[in-house]
Amino acid sequence: MNAGRIDEIAATLPGKNCGQCGFKTCAGLAEIIARDPRARRRCVYLGPESQAAPHAPPVAETTWRDALGREYEMVLEPFPEDPGPRENILPFNPALAERLGLKRGDVLFGRPAGVGCPVTHVGRLMEDPDPLSGALEWCIVGPIAAREAHAVEIGGYHIIAYEGLVRATRVTPQVGGRYFFKPALCMLQSRHSGVVSAAAHRPDGWRVRFEGITIA
Repeated sequence: MNAGRIDEIAATLPGKNCGQCGFKTCAGLAEIIARDPRARRRCVYLGPESQAAPHAPPVAETTWRDALGREYEMVLEPFPEDPGPRENILPFNPALAERLGLKRGDVLFGRPAGVGCPVTHVGRLMEDPDPLSGALEWCIVGPIAAREAHAVEIGGYHIIAYEGLVRATRVTPQVGGRYFFKPALCMLQSRHSGVVSAAAHRPDGWRVRFEGITIA
C-alpha cells in the first residue's frame, strides 16, 4: 500500500486520535480509507459534506420480533467497510494474545461465554492485540474462513462491546440507555441487549457501540 497516499488521507482527518471510529489513531483509519473510501464515514467529526459515499437504502423491517417472538428496538448492521460484525473481546486468559503471537489479519475462533450464545464465532483481527489488556478487536467472518486460513483457537472469551451501524430503529439511541437490538447477521436471529456507550448520527445512520451485552 502506498504510504504517501495514506499520509495524504490522514492529513484530511481531524487528527484527534479519539478512537471513536474503531481505530486507535487517525492514521489507522486512513489506511482503511485507502482501501475503501466508505470508511471515511466512520469519523464522527467530519460533516456530511465530507461523507463521500451515498446514503444506504433503509433496512426493511416488518415484525420487529426475533426468532422466538421477542420484540426488539433496532437492528445492528456491520459497518459497510468491514468484512463482518465488529466485536471487542477479551479472552479468558489475557496473556493468550502474546503467547500465540496474534497480529492483525489473523483468523481466530472461540465462543462468547456468559451471555448465553451457543455459537462458535470465527473472526479476523482488525487491529493488533492491545498490549496492556490483551483485548482483541475482530470482525466476525463466518465458519468458512476457518477452513480457508490457518485459524487459531482462543477458547472462551468475554464480549466487551459490539460496534456497528443502526439504520432501522424504532427509538433514538441515547448514550447510557439499554436497548434490545438484533444483530443483522446473527445466526440465531436472536435479540441482544446492550448499553449504548457511544452514538453518533451520520448521513448513513447511527454509528453505535453497545457494551454490557446479554442475549435476553
